[in-house]
Order: sequence, then C-alpha cells, then structure tokens
Amino acid sequence: MCGFFKCKCLRIGSKPFALSKGTKINPEIVKAAGDELRHAYQVLSQADEEDMVDYAVFTVNAAEKRYGYLLKKLKEQEKRELLGTEGGEF
Repeated sequence: MCGFFKCKCLRIGSKPFALSKGTKINPEIVKAAGDELRHAYQVLSQADEEDMVDYAVFTVNAAEKRYGYLLKKLKEQEKRELLGTEGGEF
C-alpha cells in the first residue's frame, strides 16, 4: 500500500463537476463516474489502516451516489429524447 499523502489513487474526483438545471448529460461523464467508482473500490480493497479505510468507505459512498445520480439523469434524458419531449418530469 502506498503512503496516504503520496498515493495518486487518492485523487478520485479531481475534475470539477457541476450540473445546472437543463444541462444535458454526456455519456462520457457517466463513464468517467463509473471509472471513479471502480477506482474507489480498488482503493478500499487496498486500505490497510483504520483512517484509510474510513476515507475509502466515504469515497466509495460518494462515488456510488454520483454514479447513480448521473445514470438516472442520463436514462431520463434518453427517455425524453425518445419520446420527443423537452423538459417535464416523469
């Protein structure tokens, strides 16, 4: 296991991310969130100190929430596009 502060694997989510209302979800963003989630699980599997485990669990939870949210929004967007409607909730 690499040192806590030296580890490049701890830079999960280093790219800034923000969604405003009406923003279209790019499938590449969802893919990147999935990659971050897989990476977070990898960090958790390698954690060997209590503080590192706490950090890794927090990171996995956050990555799961982000990925789930983006996936849900992408599916809603694709459904809207398929039905030919703009805006509105399901």
